[in-house]
Amino acid sequence: MAEAGPHRGELASPGRRIVRAVIGLVLPVAAAVGLVLLVPVDAYLWMKSAHLVTVGAWVAGMLALPPLFAMHVRLGPGPAAEVLGRIEHRVIRHLVNPAMVLTWGFGGWLVWEGGWLASGWFHGKLALVVILSAVHGSVSAETRRLARPGGLEKARGRRGFYMVLNIVGIVSTIGTVVLVIVKPF
Repeated sequence: MAEAGPHRGELASPGRRIVRAVIGLVLPVAAAVGLVLLVPVDAYLWMKSAHLVTVGAWVAGMLALPPLFAMHVRLGPGPAAEVLGRIEHRVIRHLVNPAMVLTWGFGGWLVWEGGWLASGWFHGKLALVVILSAVHGSVSAETRRLARPGGLEKARGRRGFYMVLNIVGIVSTIGTVVLVIVKPF
């Protein structure tokens, strides 16, 4: 049996990429709706705890990957770069992607049950979480790009982009935490 690694699915057809994108967008919404329908209101603090744990995993994974990308590119082709590629693939697939889906699902439940839809601070938080989701998409795409044949050579000029991804992720995370805790408007 072939090992599942960073090269699996790297050359997916445009149709398959569209299906992946649709699943990536529909799954968090389905998770939130399912949770709203199934979880009782008195579980609010448990759901809030679960949301915070998944947020931590999601953001940690997203912020860990861009420095790994930079190191991967710096190393160039070889066994060490192959190991980094496998690590990147596993982190995005087994930590970051599931954590994002669960974060959106638990967050959707919290918004619905907490009645936050009309709150100004929530609209700001939602905008920042959408930006974090865009960072997630960029990190996920870069993981696939680096796994492609010739991906390392093409990535040589993107080290600055990796730093920007990290900065945008950090600033969005800080802004989100401030809005949730302070609720300034």
